Amino acid sequence: MELGSSVVVPHSSVLYKIRHYPNSVLAVTLKPRERLYVSLGSLISMDRGLVITRIAGGGWLRALARFLLGKDNLMLNAIHNPTDQSLSFTLGKALPGNLTRLNLPKNGIVVSPRVHIAHTSGVNMGVHWLGLSSWWAGHGLLGLKLQGKGRVFLGSYGTLNQLSCPQSFVVEHSHLVAFQPKLKLKVNFPRGIIGDMQSGRGLSSRLQGSGNIYWQSRSLSSLGRFIRLRLR
Repeated sequence: MELGSSVVVPHSSVLYKIRHYPNSVLAVTLKPRERLYVSLGSLISMDRGLVITRIAGGGWLRALARFLLGKDNLMLNAIHNPTDQSLSFTLGKALPGNLTRLNLPKNGIVVSPRVHIAHTSGVNMGVHWLGLSSWWAGHGLLGLKLQGKGRVFLGSYGTLNQLSCPQSFVVEHSHLVAFQPKLKLKVNFPRGIIGDMQSGRGLSSRLQGSGNIYWQSRSLSSLGRFIRLRLR
């Protein structure tokens, strides 16, 4: 699997470039009749002539399941170029951080909520069972699974790092961005809920098995704690 660079690369004729690292934006050029699937709130600007259609990612049943039993958006934007000339648009994310390109492995990846930015044609959006511990931690029973042939663009808070799981690995849950579905996920409460609140540390995720893990260098929960302390 490949982490993205800032070089212009064609994939299924779609041209893209990741700019302004480490607070990245994604510049995309669609040739005639091409399309890209984009998460809500990611579009910054676009050329006149592009058409946006709102769809349910992976079909209504899967989208509703992720929306009701997880923390995923119900809808997705399909950006299409119906003209006879190449047209461009720019994507980004709300918080500072990097955008990264991933080539999907055969069994796909499971991504955390609000991490998916866009994907090319050939990528299917499904569901992945996260377990009761994830639901108890407030992160839902179902996660977004991306699989198929194509490329995926993810947004991280800070930089995105890749690690091959050494049979068992623990990461603070708010730093976890994505993992391969053959890994088993369990959300732990090592000191209990009260102990975690007093220590200032978040919930931890234990992943077991063989596969890649992706984690971000910054944490939204840590940012929230920092802001709350300054507002007291």
